[in-house]
Amino acid sequence: MIEELRESGLYPTSLLCSALSVSRSAFYDWLRRRSAPNTKRNGLREKVVQLHVESRGSAGARMISQCLKAQQFKVGRYLARKLMEEANLASRQRRRHQYRSKGVEAYVAKNLLERNFEPTAINQVR
Repeated sequence: MIEELRESGLYPTSLLCSALSVSRSAFYDWLRRRSAPNTKRNGLREKVVQLHVESRGSAGARMISQCLKAQQFKVGRYLARKLMEEANLASRQRRRHQYRSKGVEAYVAKNLLERNFEPTAINQVR
């Protein structure tokens, strides 16, 4: 807001900063930081994207921070979470196949009909 009013030329920067209770040095510091690219953070974000792609989208912030720590980067899980948010990444866990066997064989009932399709009477099996 200060920047927009300052560019309009109607008010001086010192008056705008004092009206909004912001020091002039803090405003100029913010202006300088906003325009300068953060190369270290951008590099970390690229590494996060690369690790996320390698995991086929299943790695979350904890796993990514562990992988980055193994590569000698000082990244905690909260910073990894922030970097994932900046890159619009989200962890997606793959579902198991629906028809996979649970490890226990299903009970097989006895074959009472024995393929006898012409019974002797109604509701008679044998």
